[in-house]
Amino acid sequence: MPKKLSAFEIVAVAQTIERDSIDFYRQAARLFNDEELRKMLFLLADWERKHEGVFTAMKRELSQIREKEMTFDVSSFVSTSPLALKCMAWSAAQSKSKQEFTGAESKEEILELAMSRERNAISFYYELIGVVGDSSSKDKINDIIEEEKRHVIILRRAMEQLRDPQSVCNS
Repeated sequence: MPKKLSAFEIVAVAQTIERDSIDFYRQAARLFNDEELRKMLFLLADWERKHEGVFTAMKRELSQIREKEMTFDVSSFVSTSPLALKCMAWSAAQSKSKQEFTGAESKEEILELAMSRERNAISFYYELIGVVGDSSSKDKINDIIEEEKRHVIILRRAMEQLRDPQSVCNS
């Protein structure tokens, strides 16, 4: 018998991704004395906190909907979308092990990790759109996806500046 997951449970995974991202950015910001980098990382943490709030509200809305209407067959969902399995596995792993920094990470390593987290979140949220039923929730998730894409751009620019500080001055 296939396991059924509710949209509520899937949104809870999204909420966990955001909480883990908040922790990640706050921990990363505390690693460096570079005030500009710290400010950017704390700002990203704040944006992720707002995303978590959106998913918290979605969970409240979904809890009012009958469970039977909001379930889906995980096996058929995953079989039609191999990326879904990867994203769900990534999310589960993130919720079990918080990012622990040694303090020896370079700025470049932190930025690479951050970009990877953002890209994985974007992939998961695209899959989440297929799970939620109402257009309002889909619109909210699309808004979050667009903001996560902007986070990648911010991180990429920070990486470019780190690699070649003169390139930012010339652009």
